[in-house]
Amino acid sequence: MQRPGLRPYVAAFVGLGLLATACGGDDGGGDAGGDTATEDTIDASINSALQNQLTDTSSGTTDTTAAGPAKAEPTSMEEWEALWAEERAAIVARIKENGWGLQADGKTITGPEGFTIDLTQCAAGWSNTEGITDTEFKVGQSIAQSGTLADYGNYAKAIDALVGYYGDEGMFVESEGKTRKMNYVVKDDGYDPARTIPIVDELLDAEKSFAIWTLGTGPTMKTYDKLNERCVPNLIAMTGHPAWGDPVNHPWTSGAPVPSYTTETQLWGTFIEQRAGDYPDKIKVASLVMNNDFGKVYDAGF
Repeated sequence: MQRPGLRPYVAAFVGLGLLATACGGDDGGGDAGGDTATEDTIDASINSALQNQLTDTSSGTTDTTAAGPAKAEPTSMEEWEALWAEERAAIVARIKENGWGLQADGKTITGPEGFTIDLTQCAAGWSNTEGITDTEFKVGQSIAQSGTLADYGNYAKAIDALVGYYGDEGMFVESEGKTRKMNYVVKDDGYDPARTIPIVDELLDAEKSFAIWTLGTGPTMKTYDKLNERCVPNLIAMTGHPAWGDPVNHPWTSGAPVPSYTTETQLWGTFIEQRAGDYPDKIKVASLVMNNDFGKVYDAGF
């Protein structure tokens, strides 16, 4: 889900997303926007797999050997950096081996599992290098820095410190050897989708951002149509709503590398069922749900 020139930075963005969403993807409040959660938003395959696992566990036939021995987790930044470098190299090698990315005709981007973007659908004047210079690439961020959810602004502070440090270390090296720094432009939307819309417009038209990040289900719902119409990467949207897994209609948007909210709730339900024993009618569950798309998709999933 990228402009052709974005390929070298995918691994770095994934690493940032893991840090920025480490708390599990809790979006907090804000106005609702976009589609309402329905049964169609639930990942049926996840539910089926969990039910099968529940059955196998109950019968004592669970096979845990297929995954092999667990790898030791890094215990220092040096070890983490070595792991990131190893995984990034593997991603780049896989891209090159399969010939993914911008094709020779200049009109198509390809990826794994038949993923394709038709660049002829992008607006006239669209450029795959907008927001990129010889020394930097610009990423715009709309995020809450004020209001009741101002604590989310700490994500932006951490990201800014991280990309600044690694930029100074010369870590953002594209697959063809060019080194750039990331210009991280952050604007406050207060977790209000009505404020996110003009901010995204500014990041697109005034800042000429190469890629744009959003935080929250409501703010992302209100802006991801436009970002996809403009063919601008909306990478690792900081929300776990399952709508972000839509490579056909929204190929430029990808969700944060965390379980979707529906997957989370199915894990909770499976956990409860495993402990219900012979008395499932004795288990009572109450939920306090935010009245927006963030809360509704959790409720529908559970």
